Amino acid sequence: MKRLLLVSLLVASGAQAAETVVLPQSTFLLDFSYLQSSLDARYDQDRQKLPLIDPILRYEPGGGLQGTIGARPEAVFRMLVLQLGYGITDNLTALVFVPIVLNTSITANLSWQPGDYQPSLGRPYSQDDFWAWARSMGQPRPPDYAETNKGVLADMVVGMRYKLKPYAWLQRLGLQVAGTLAFALPTGKSPDPEELLVAGTTSWELHSYGDIEAHLSVDRPLFVDEYGVPRINLGADVGYSFFRPREYTAARGTVNPLLLTQAPYVGEKYWIDPGDWFTTAFSIDLNPFFGPAEATIVSGKNVERAKTLPPMVSITLTYNYILTAGSNWWSQSPLWEYDREKMWGQGDKHAFKAQLNLSFLRVGLPLQMYIGYRAQDLFHGKNTRAANTFSFGLRMVAKFW
Repeated sequence: MKRLLLVSLLVASGAQAAETVVLPQSTFLLDFSYLQSSLDARYDQDRQKLPLIDPILRYEPGGGLQGTIGARPEAVFRMLVLQLGYGITDNLTALVFVPIVLNTSITANLSWQPGDYQPSLGRPYSQDDFWAWARSMGQPRPPDYAETNKGVLADMVVGMRYKLKPYAWLQRLGLQVAGTLAFALPTGKSPDPEELLVAGTTSWELHSYGDIEAHLSVDRPLFVDEYGVPRINLGADVGYSFFRPREYTAARGTVNPLLLTQAPYVGEKYWIDPGDWFTTAFSIDLNPFFGPAEATIVSGKNVERAKTLPPMVSITLTYNYILTAGSNWWSQSPLWEYDREKMWGQGDKHAFKAQLNLSFLRVGLPLQMYIGYRAQDLFHGKNTRAANTFSFGLRMVAKFW
């Protein structure tokens, strides 16, 4: 049987503002953010919104339909993301992301639709009848709720962002350009193949970022004041995400013999090439309130320099389009491969994010705060899952030399 409740979530990245921001030389950044992502639906080939898993039809051995097991699973990821940054030069910044899964909760919402009339019972199987029969076959009734991944690392990310110097041609166009390259380290874990209510923490299971990411970003500040601070910033980003092939252990049915036994026909191992992503993003940063500027240690006791620091209040609106290539699966069962490749075929997803940013740098406190919400169910995607994410974070910057 196929896995019942293997779930994955798109976990939004940390705070974002202008697409080309880098740190000044010798400046450190420390960012703590809390993210909570929820997932309860997927989109099929025809962009129809469906539960995360298909109904499972159960048949009497050698007989008729016992009934149909239905489920509308809901999964919630709670994560703490630590971001470290360091300005190697004024144009080159090193970044490290450390995502820690605090816990994952999964509610199965199981249901039962009776099947054919059973002469031995004088009626169709009820839900209790079926699970009593299943228990006699060594199959326990799945729990309706489970928590897992308590304090588990997801795949860490290390990267570099380089911002082009303000060449004359860029100044004439009013553009700022940067490139980012990032690599995911294999610190996450794959789900237990024998359990039903599970979720992994690798980049593929989280479905949020690739094993290698390359981005080219452009910003266009508008209505810039005499200190170089814009009222509006328009941003655009194009990216490519590479996912490496992965090996998995097939379920042998040691815990769930009726619902999760794959190895006899799939083989002991199977392999997945997840397929790569091509992404585009468009953002607008609105700075409605610059706030006062004070001569403090943050600005080097200089009021004029304080006026060049980020505004006290800003709002970021972002739209992200992700085109996903189809996945390829390899096993000893072509039919099993086909079923999974159909679910994870070529598709796309749409993400909209709104974020409120507060900065206290102008008044001498090296602290920024942000709160945001990212939705992926406003427009239907294709062959993807739709996760919505709430985020809250604190960011501190410091320079020691």
